[in-house]
Amino acid sequence: MAAITTKSQKLDIKDLCEILDLLKRHGYSGTSYYDLGLYLGLFPGTLDVIKDNNKGDVSSGLRECLKAWLQQSDDAKSVGLPSYYSLIQALRKMGENAVADGIDRQ
Repeated sequence: MAAITTKSQKLDIKDLCEILDLLKRHGYSGTSYYDLGLYLGLFPGTLDVIKDNNKGDVSSGLRECLKAWLQQSDDAKSVGLPSYYSLIQALRKMGENAVADGIDRQ
């Protein structure tokens, strides 16, 4: 993958695969996707539906969580438009500093 040109660049649904690859490459397991979604501005109700629809499938849960964020569902706009910067900030708030640092250095 090429270096991230600008961390504030607005991301959209077309960037989903790239974001999933980036998270995987930097060691994010996805098991805490519910918390990630909260920090990205998704409502607990939305995340509950995602969790229920993807029981036992962390990869699908993470994908659906990121999809909702990229589509600016719920209160996602209040934490900033979807961008690498807002993703990095959410990861840091969760204590996923190694993942955040890896993406930040990208």
